[in-house]
Amino acid sequence: MTIEDFLRLLLRNAVWLILLTVLGAAAGYGFSYTKAPVYQASALGFVRGASGAGNDPMNSTQGQYSKAQFYLPLFQTRAVGQTIVDELGMDASPDAVAGSLATSLDPNAPIITVTASAGSPEDASAIANASIEAVAAEAEMLEPGNGDRLVPYQSAITPGAPSSPDREKYLMVGAAAGLLAAMALAVLRSRNDSRLRTVDQLTDQLHVPVLGVLPDMKDFTRSKSGTLPEPKTFQSREALRKLRTNLRFVDVDNPPRSIVITSSAPAEGKSVVSANLARVIAGTGQPTLLIDADLRRPQVAKEFGIDGGVGLSQLLAGAVSLDDVIHEVPGSLLSVLPAGQIPPNPSELLGSRRMQDMIRELGRHYFVVIDAPPVLAVTDAQLLTRHADGAVLVAVAGRTRVEGLSRAVEAIEKVAGTVFGVVLNRASTSRLKRIAYGDAEYGYSPYGDGSKRYAYGSANGWETGPQAELEVPDDVVTAPVPEALVVEAGETPAAPARSRHRGGRRSVPPEETTQLPGHGASTARRWPAAGDGSTGQDGRK
Repeated sequence: MTIEDFLRLLLRNAVWLILLTVLGAAAGYGFSYTKAPVYQASALGFVRGASGAGNDPMNSTQGQYSKAQFYLPLFQTRAVGQTIVDELGMDASPDAVAGSLATSLDPNAPIITVTASAGSPEDASAIANASIEAVAAEAEMLEPGNGDRLVPYQSAITPGAPSSPDREKYLMVGAAAGLLAAMALAVLRSRNDSRLRTVDQLTDQLHVPVLGVLPDMKDFTRSKSGTLPEPKTFQSREALRKLRTNLRFVDVDNPPRSIVITSSAPAEGKSVVSANLARVIAGTGQPTLLIDADLRRPQVAKEFGIDGGVGLSQLLAGAVSLDDVIHEVPGSLLSVLPAGQIPPNPSELLGSRRMQDMIRELGRHYFVVIDAPPVLAVTDAQLLTRHADGAVLVAVAGRTRVEGLSRAVEAIEKVAGTVFGVVLNRASTSRLKRIAYGDAEYGYSPYGDGSKRYAYGSANGWETGPQAELEVPDDVVTAPVPEALVVEAGETPAAPARSRHRGGRRSVPPEETTQLPGHGASTARRWPAAGDGSTGQDGRK
């Protein structure tokens, strides 16, 4: 693990680190209150030499200092402890009282410091004062008539606060223990975290191409009524354009005409991605049809604010014609086929030959985008990928599991389906998260601030200024661009002939009709010419 990885580990788990450290400190501080308080008091005793000894060495300061060393061991004797207990009338063991005494000798003078520890401040000071007299009496008994004597020099002062437990020490120890526990948890979470974070994880672990990265912005959220407004910001639009471009070039020689948008698990934004993708493809002048093939939890009708009572399920059952269920989005080349009523057998309908023929025929005249249920939840998406040119999986940054997405890819490939790639959805635009987890791609902030966009976008999200032309060296061989992508500057792609409609549904003139496979003559209709000159998946250019 590099220093950068370690710092990212700390940043990703900053909340846990702070929380457990605070909890550990609180636990240590609280544990200190379970310990009985101990008070300490200190008294001083002076070793006085024998009077009238003249110049006798034993009466000198050196002799007094040597005699003081004789008194020190007497403080911890049982006899001294018993004397203290008897004098103070304490209900305590003599050994315990003697053991609570700590002594030290001043290195420059024959002064003994005795420190007594007790459960109350009064007992501590009383024991310290009594211990000096008890030792003096014990020494007199051992050496009677000796002129040297230990006398009280300074009495103990009653302490105002306990000396232990040291609450700050317990607090620091608890905080350190909490921090260590948080670090262990961070390492464990990091090793067991299989959620997708960046594009590199998809390419390195799943070996599937990444078609686009969509930022986590309000542009990609439904309103309270369920409708899905068109993205307005430059970041959102540019992300969708990149997805559209990458999808166009997944196979330059044989570009797809029908794709399935699905995900490995529910609530990963597949319906939002499919709707916005259909919009941006239709914006290039390509007639586009969005089919809501999620016959269990349909969302497309609400997203576009259309009547979804009649749709794909009735069409596959042969109860209605295609003209009765296709809705055109005003002002665009986008049409919508809602799911209709929820049938009791969605998998059978979607896997039927009639569904396959319908997708093939619609692909001759539209770019077909199919919103399908999650792969791991039901088999519907697997069946649909067999009918379409390929599938695009939607994954949520920070939520989708690598194992789940890998199983979804395997499930599609098992039925001979094609996975074009993955769209990483809801990638965080937070600078802090990009630092903590690594940038999902290259960032999503506009190229510049609100006033300057460096010719990539303006404050309202639209491009400003002329685009810089790319100079290609003469020795570089360029591949031809598909006709569907060629739009002259300043021109609007010409829309194909459109059929008339009443009430949002098309009415079909009797001329130039094409028979839809799997339906009766009532389903005959006129198809608009394909925008890119292709002849469908049976015989593309």
